[in-house]
Amino acid sequence: MGEINKFRHVHFALVVAIGALLAGCWSEPLGAQVLYGSIVGAVVDPTGAVVPKATVTITSKATGLSRETITDEAGRYSIPNVLPGTYDLKVTASGFRPLVRENVEVTINTVARVDVKLEVGALTEQVTVAAAAAMLQTDKSDVRHEITSVAVTELPLPYYRNYQSLLDLLPGTTPSAFQNAIVDTPARALTTRVNGTPRNMNNTLTDGAVNIFVWLPHHTAYVQPVESIETVNISTNAFDAEQGLSGGAAITVVTKSGTNEVHGSAFWFHNNQHWLAAPYFRAAGFRKPKDIFNQFGGTIGGPLKKDKLFYFFSFEGTYYRQGGSGNWSVPPATFREGDFSTWPGCTVCGAAFSVVYDPATMVGNDPRTRQPFPNNRIPKNRISPIFDSIQKLIPLPNQVSPTDPANTWGVTSGHRGA
Repeated sequence: MGEINKFRHVHFALVVAIGALLAGCWSEPLGAQVLYGSIVGAVVDPTGAVVPKATVTITSKATGLSRETITDEAGRYSIPNVLPGTYDLKVTASGFRPLVRENVEVTINTVARVDVKLEVGALTEQVTVAAAAAMLQTDKSDVRHEITSVAVTELPLPYYRNYQSLLDLLPGTTPSAFQNAIVDTPARALTTRVNGTPRNMNNTLTDGAVNIFVWLPHHTAYVQPVESIETVNISTNAFDAEQGLSGGAAITVVTKSGTNEVHGSAFWFHNNQHWLAAPYFRAAGFRKPKDIFNQFGGTIGGPLKKDKLFYFFSFEGTYYRQGGSGNWSVPPATFREGDFSTWPGCTVCGAAFSVVYDPATMVGNDPRTRQPFPNNRIPKNRISPIFDSIQKLIPLPNQVSPTDPANTWGVTSGHRGA
C-alpha cells in the first residue's frame, strides 16, 4: 500500500481597517448596507414633543471613530454605513441635559433603533444610560440570523474548523456536508440547503465580494479562518435588494480589523492515527494507516496610529498526511523501465497481445500510421524524469493478481503506517 493522499493548504488573510464612509443626514430611516449597520431614532422632550436640530454623536469604543448628525424637523436622525461594533451615543440640544446611551451594538445588515427622551436641564449636567432593554426588529422585514465572533471561535467545530458547520443551528437548514473532492475544493467548503431550496441558491459575500466558484456555485471559493471572522450574517427570507443572487440564504461574512488595543490569538489542533479506532473486522497483524492532521495559526491586530490607522493579520495552515490499507494494482519493475516485451495481454478481456505504439511516428491525425516500439520497449530517453520521480513513490508488487494470474501486473497489499 502506498500513501494515497498528501495535502497541504494555507489560509492567509491580511485585513487593514478603513474609516467609515461619511453620509448626509436623511429624513427617513435608512436600511443597513449589508457590510455595515445603521443607527436610527427619534429625539423627544419629556412631554413627547420632537426636538429638532439636536446633535447626535456616536463614538466607537474600539477605535475612537466618531460620526455626527443633526435631527430633522420631525426630531428624527439616521446614521448610515456604520461599521459593526459597540458605540456610545450622545445627544445634545439647547436647554436640555446631554444624554449618553452606552454600549449600543451595531451589526452588519441591521438597523439599530435608539430613541431618546431628553430631560430639561443645563448643558453641564449629563444623563448616562448604561443599559437598555432589547427591542423588537421594527425597521426591517427580513428574516435574519447572526453568528458572532465569540460563537465562531468558542463553539465546537468539526475537522478543518469551518464556520459553515454552524449554519446547522439555523431553522430551515439541512445538515452541512462536505462535497466533491479535496482536489477541487481545498478549502473544504460545506454545502447546505435552506428552506427546501437547491444548495446553489445560496450566495456568500466576504467583505462585500462575491465568494463562490463560478462553475460550482454551491461552493464558496475561500473559507476564512474562524479567528479572522468578525461576524456572519445570514438572511433566509425577505432579502434586501442589495442581497441579490440568493434564493435560499444570503450569507455575509465580515472579517476583523484592528482596534486601539493590541489583541492576538494562537491555536494548534493535532490528530493522528494512534487516537483513531481501528476497524472492528481487520486481518491479523493489521496496523492503522498513517493519518496525521495538523492545523495551526494565529492572529494579531492593533493600532498603527491611535484612532486613525489599524492593522490586522491572520494566518492559518493545514497539513494533512493520510494513508490507507487494501489491495491495488501496481506496475512491476520491468514496466517501470519501459519494457513491455513480456506483456502477454489480458486473459480477462481476451486480448492475446498488447502493442505499445510510438506516438511520434503518427502521420497527421491518422492512428493507423503509428509504428510500434521495437520489441515493445520504450527507450529510456523517451520516459519523462517527472514520471520516474512519481513511480518511485509507488511500492513494487508483492502478490499475484487472483483474477489474472498470468498477468505480470502485481497486486500489493498492506499499509503505510507510522
